[in-house]
Amino acid sequence: MTGHRSGLRRPQFSTPQDVWTPGESAQLDALVSACALVALADGWVTSDERRSALERMRRLDAVSVFGIEEALAAFESLVDRFMRDPDDGVAAAEAAIIRLRGHAGPARLIIDAACRVAASDGTFDEDEQATVLRLCELFDLDPRDAALPAAPQT
Repeated sequence: MTGHRSGLRRPQFSTPQDVWTPGESAQLDALVSACALVALADGWVTSDERRSALERMRRLDAVSVFGIEEALAAFESLVDRFMRDPDDGVAAAEAAIIRLRGHAGPARLIIDAACRVAASDGTFDEDEQATVLRLCELFDLDPRDAALPAAPQT
């Protein structure tokens, strides 16, 4: 797999506090699910990747709206679920994401957060790109509106 430097143009959004609803579990679940899907894009997450994803999530403005410890615990729990049963983990994550379909503000911030987690190792590889494009599809967002690279050519 060829890695690409993360030189994505980041869209400018309102502040997370203008888009997120503190305590809104559907938003937190979708955020955590998107970050977990990207972290697990290659099918597993090493302890270094897990540590890196957790550290990156800790610095996301969006996470601070919900409570850092709660978000990180939810991420850890979902990653563990993926490790036990990957199909069940994907189904649960995608179901959480679909609940925010049609909510463009939170969806765009979640896509941005997923891109930041994906780029935490300095690359935005093809598996991660495909996962982020899938997230856009689940949210019913045009990837161009989220400032993502073009879909990989097949």
